[in-house]
Amino acid sequence: MRLNVLLTSITLASQAMAALSQSELQMRYPTESFSILAYGFAYVGNSSQWVAGSGTTDVTFVFKNSGIIATATDKDYTFDPDTSLYIRPTPNKVLPVGFTGNDVDTPDDARVDQFLFYGRHLMWQNENGLLCDSFRLKGTHIDGIYQLYWDTSNLFPPGFLIPTVKSSV
Repeated sequence: MRLNVLLTSITLASQAMAALSQSELQMRYPTESFSILAYGFAYVGNSSQWVAGSGTTDVTFVFKNSGIIATATDKDYTFDPDTSLYIRPTPNKVLPVGFTGNDVDTPDDARVDQFLFYGRHLMWQNENGLLCDSFRLKGTHIDGIYQLYWDTSNLFPPGFLIPTVKSSV
């Protein structure tokens, strides 16, 4: 009897996998502004300067020339026009994701291009054409606030969560 149940389970699982492979994810580029989500909405700010109860500016993003540009939704705040999301794909490192512009020093290894979406999922394409989804989250000193990281260590370091980073549209 157990073997029959196991065979039925394997059959059902293989049918489910076949159904999934028939519905391909489509590469796309958002044409309107969007939010970025991963355990909540993305904000722009310096996580080391956050204090309990304070917030950072809400932002929306636009996709332009394989880059992701931040625009402030708070009428009292504006970003430089070159405020772009960057990752740091340095081999064997887990490094914070950040934003260029606004008098912030951008690291030399920062990459602001080659982003793309499959469905709503944000990915990055490396120089070999490989699609990467190596985002990580780590809690900050404020409960419920996470810093976004890019992980090229392939070690799944302790203390980090593995989010799905996606667009709101």
